[in-house]
Amino acid sequence: MKSALSLLEKRFDTKIIPSLLTDVYNFLRSNAIVSANSEKPFIDKSTEAKLLEEYIEEKNLFYNNLDFSVYLDEGAEQKVFHDEASGRVIKFNDGIFYVNWTQYFESLIVHNVLFKETSYDLLGFIRINHSIFAVVSQIFITPTEKTNIELVRHFMKQKGFTLKKNNDYVHTHLGLILEDLHEENVLICDGTLFFIDTVIYVI
Repeated sequence: MKSALSLLEKRFDTKIIPSLLTDVYNFLRSNAIVSANSEKPFIDKSTEAKLLEEYIEEKNLFYNNLDFSVYLDEGAEQKVFHDEASGRVIKFNDGIFYVNWTQYFESLIVHNVLFKETSYDLLGFIRINHSIFAVVSQIFITPTEKTNIELVRHFMKQKGFTLKKNNDYVHTHLGLILEDLHEENVLICDGTLFFIDTVIYVI
């Protein structure tokens, strides 16, 4: 049986470097396949969260380096901090936009394939009010101009994506949906687009 990661590598015709992110993703997908006895498994988020917590505790993956100096923002899915020492942002995400944790981690891996300049590093996990949050790190981008959505749409079209509605796109060949690519999630620095927050679904 091929690993979940190898299936993504085949889909995108690329080599994905092993990391904590890929380790957690492979673990969850492997357990879901065993549970569902299917190549395309689904496991509900609460059941999967128990598996994930056991894995976190077994591997000692709780993140304790919480000395961030600047709180930046938060939305429905995450809290965002700026780590001035490293020049990166730290995000706490509970995966609320996804049906389970596997889908969330899969979205991060795909983001890293598509948008290497703003790739995510999974640092570990924290518990807030009895809920698990992934702690991820990403380069801090300071925009030099306001984002022009038409530039984003042109860029996505060049990459083979079709606009669905508003700021959501689909790539039929790769089997991807990218949502929420509005002005706050795509920044422009010195003429280059940087995708800092993407919601990605593999279909």
